[in-house]
Amino acid sequence: MVPWLLALTLLSRAAYLYAFDISQCIAPLGMESGLIPDRDVTASSSYNDGNVGASNGRLNQEIKGGAWCPKSQITTESIEWLEINLHSVHVVSAVATQGRFGNGQGVEYTEAYVLEYWRPRLGKWVRYRSADGQEVMPGNTNTYLEKKNHLSPLIWASKVRFIPYNSHRRTVCMRVELYGCYWSAGIVSYTIPKGDKRSNGIELVDITYDGDWGAELRGGLGQLVDGQFGGDEIREAAKSSAWVGWRNDSHVEPPALIFEFDRVREFSAVHLFCSNKFMRDVQVFSEAIVSFSVGGRHFQDEPVRHTTTGDNIFEGSRNVTIKLHHRIGKWVRIELRFAARWILISEVVFDSDVAQGNYTPEILKVINAKDKTKVQTSSELPVSTARQEDPLYMAIVVGVLTALVILLVVAVFLIVHRHRHRKCFASPLAKTTVAHRSVPEHYNSSASSMLHDNKMIMESALEVKSDEYQEPYQAIRCTPYFSTVLLEMKDLVTDSNTALSDSSNYDYAVPELSSAPLLTTKRRLAENVVERAAELLAERDVDLMAVREASMHADDPRRSAASSLRSKLSVMSPSQQEIRMEVRRRIDGPPVAEFPRHRLRMITKLAEGTFGTVYIAEAECVPQYGGGIVSADTQVVAVKFLGNEASTRERYIMEEFENDVRVLASLSSPQLTRVLGVCRSPPIAVVLEYMDMGDLCAFLRRGPPPGMPLLLHITVQVAAGMQYLEALNFVHRDLAARNCLIGKGFNIKICDFSTDIEAYACDYYKVDARAPLPLRWSSWEAVLRNLYSSRSDVWAFGVLLHEVFSLCRRRPYERLTEPQVLQNLAHLEADDGMFVCEARSPACPREVYEIMRACWRRDADARPTFGELRERLERLA
Repeated sequence: MVPWLLALTLLSRAAYLYAFDISQCIAPLGMESGLIPDRDVTASSSYNDGNVGASNGRLNQEIKGGAWCPKSQITTESIEWLEINLHSVHVVSAVATQGRFGNGQGVEYTEAYVLEYWRPRLGKWVRYRSADGQEVMPGNTNTYLEKKNHLSPLIWASKVRFIPYNSHRRTVCMRVELYGCYWSAGIVSYTIPKGDKRSNGIELVDITYDGDWGAELRGGLGQLVDGQFGGDEIREAAKSSAWVGWRNDSHVEPPALIFEFDRVREFSAVHLFCSNKFMRDVQVFSEAIVSFSVGGRHFQDEPVRHTTTGDNIFEGSRNVTIKLHHRIGKWVRIELRFAARWILISEVVFDSDVAQGNYTPEILKVINAKDKTKVQTSSELPVSTARQEDPLYMAIVVGVLTALVILLVVAVFLIVHRHRHRKCFASPLAKTTVAHRSVPEHYNSSASSMLHDNKMIMESALEVKSDEYQEPYQAIRCTPYFSTVLLEMKDLVTDSNTALSDSSNYDYAVPELSSAPLLTTKRRLAENVVERAAELLAERDVDLMAVREASMHADDPRRSAASSLRSKLSVMSPSQQEIRMEVRRRIDGPPVAEFPRHRLRMITKLAEGTFGTVYIAEAECVPQYGGGIVSADTQVVAVKFLGNEASTRERYIMEEFENDVRVLASLSSPQLTRVLGVCRSPPIAVVLEYMDMGDLCAFLRRGPPPGMPLLLHITVQVAAGMQYLEALNFVHRDLAARNCLIGKGFNIKICDFSTDIEAYACDYYKVDARAPLPLRWSSWEAVLRNLYSSRSDVWAFGVLLHEVFSLCRRRPYERLTEPQVLQNLAHLEADDGMFVCEARSPACPREVYEIMRACWRRDADARPTFGELRERLERLA
């Protein structure tokens, strides 16, 4: 997608994120990471408090005995429980359990369990039931793999209990995790009339409501606030219970919805998602009367009234927005008047903020002795009435907006057309320009001469300096890294029939941005090289005179390629030349060794995504860098299996797999995870190095605070690893503490496993079906212009420094939502002086914060290199 169009999409999506978004409510709540402290994890009993107590029941953690184990054996009538106190109300969307691994000695796990939850407004423990009415949830089948169950319906809870359940008496142990998000809407309960049944048998009731049931539903929460919107078909309510409906002849009074909030709030709007199937006697309400109350017993006079115009043309469901003009209250009452026989509501969303100041509950005052029925409230609060808009005025507004949209579309089309027109005439190398357009004479002659030597063209096109941006490339499936310099090296392994005796024989190739296989035949290679080179030359203003001068050697491909290579190496430092030539030698070496699958024993699943699944495993006889074999002691490794598409496109997948793994295996730095081997028999997998202490983010969160020298030692190692990648023009694009592994001796290795790890799902911003974006770690040019370089990695390194020196306890820009972070980056792009930089954490030295600010400079060229960052941090250490 065009970068500006992507940014526009993000901003447009941000404008409509006022509703609770289930897709973003998937983050772990803190059992595994340690954000939930031990004091908030309790149990009914434990077999041994010191060894298998409640605080040891954390998912994927081997603490002391390795799990929580209740004192008594478990049956179908067990009353043992493990309780997690979240203190404030959270939305729980999923739960996961594990058995007791106990370093391979554990044999205890629970085959099933039930959930109970509690929150202050309920005042009681409620047994969870799924949408199909089941209470018992499936558990584990072994002691090491976790079992995750997604909850439908959701749970609103401040406390959750896991109650193990087994059909036969047995000893069980559990490790658990909760997934969800903080309930920020502030609604603690709502009261509504019980829904009615339609003639076809569909129950239009709030079946997920967890409060008290009667003629009215009181004291609970349900589907009116669960973020799930009903569709245009009413019958779907029979399956997904998307709608709550009332019939006008079954109620004496119009239906009234009363919402209670956690504190006094200032309301700007309320949104009601309604059905309008007028052909079936369902229509949007004719009038809504919204009243407010601070105390809850008496509602203020002069409510907000909103009338709607009946729509007998379009039957689609729609959102009705009512402006509330900053009215104040803790209770909100919405009375709906019928426009047809039925009113159907799917979702109610409030736009509100906590009100500032002190407010007293309303009291009744008698106006006079003759009419005691007239009352008024003691508090004078803002009053406003929303009236129906004039239809002619609305028609004019719609017409003007439509004209503006059409003009915008035309302008965009003309800009794109002009850009393409100029791009075609900007370079004589464009294939379509040479074949079909009339071009100046000197251009045609230059282009025809350069077509004879695709090697020289590739060298010119790939001439990239370290401070230039590189276009993002779909990262190879086994590695996160991308390099514009090593692309030519990658092509060395695409044709096994090509001799690779010396550097003058190298055939350079530019991979396309799509997922198509690399071109190996010279004809297809030349066509793509010419077309891609034309684009690069046009976009980067490469001097055409230099190209023409190089084309004079077209009769000697070896000479042209060798001279281009020498010119490229001449601008490098000696260390860069050594690194790149060493990588070339490794790529030219033997293929990556086969790792016998029988040496691997899977322990747990680390991540699962579109391109494959990553497991943590124990491996025997792990090879060293030099190809030797270590002792027979086992070592923890990461095994990445390719996705399911490997079976449908096996031949192509294997070719691409071999090429990508060879490039990744050519990297040789103590601060990078290395390739240990590959498993070429299906399922295809690559074995990668892993560190026994896990990722840096989890390490800093759960352990005691390290000293300042240790933190500086960690950051120096990260800078050293990124300096190695920078020397090769590799762009990581997701540098963060979660992507750094830590091992014995506090050794750091940079990896890229966290994109699909559920523990860090909240660190990635997801828009539609696009790849997750680490928004809070990304530079403005990467987000808004899709421009990635080593300097965009420098920006992310500054955020990593913020993480390390806040011990990963403070999220970057923690006071901003994702749309606000995006808007903040837009201010930096506009250079309007409104960009807000991340503040210095209390434990962060001022010298380190100055380094962070240097990493966040607007001008990418003004940011320090990783070599400079390493030197500055070493001086501080």
